[in-house]
Amino acid sequence: MGLVNREGKVVGALTIPLNPDRVGVLIGEGGRVKKRIEESTKTRIRIDTRALEAVIQPTEESSLSDVYKAKRIVEAINYGFSPERALRLLEDDQFLEVIDLKEYAKRRENLVRIKGRIIGERGKFWKTLEEMSGAYVSVYDRFVAIIGDFNQLRIVKTAIQMIIDGRQHRTVINYLKREVSDLKKKLQLWEGPSFVGEI
Repeated sequence: MGLVNREGKVVGALTIPLNPDRVGVLIGEGGRVKKRIEESTKTRIRIDTRALEAVIQPTEESSLSDVYKAKRIVEAINYGFSPERALRLLEDDQFLEVIDLKEYAKRRENLVRIKGRIIGERGKFWKTLEEMSGAYVSVYDRFVAIIGDFNQLRIVKTAIQMIIDGRQHRTVINYLKREVSDLKKKLQLWEGPSFVGEI
């Protein structure tokens, strides 16, 4: 079932399949996480632990945006993000993007190799990717999930593609440095010169 806007009210529901090991994380201790998502998005979430699915329904106060934010937050937790990180998707300029590594690695050993390169030794490249881009990155099962704004998603997706294509970590880090530097320059131009202290 999907969603429709009927006479100014959102009706319907969204169903999201859940991974077995993420159900407990989504519910949280005493239902804490589920309740927080519901309160933040003005939605109701029903979790079926047998069918392994979450059903998101609007309330009287819900907008379409609220329901789809709840959907993205549930999906982010399902792709390995902590609830705290997933709640970043409450911000209007934050989005979730998912890369299926199976599209690039048909054999299991190739999939394991690519995941290992994305994570890096003791998680070093993974941490560098997040710190330099400002995005959140989750490597879960055969998926790489990213939370960030438009520019952060673009930069991280390109970096991941470079890793998949076999580029060296150093080359990818140099790309990240260039992109982040260019982005900062563009933001400074957009914000304009500072006139603090002038009358």
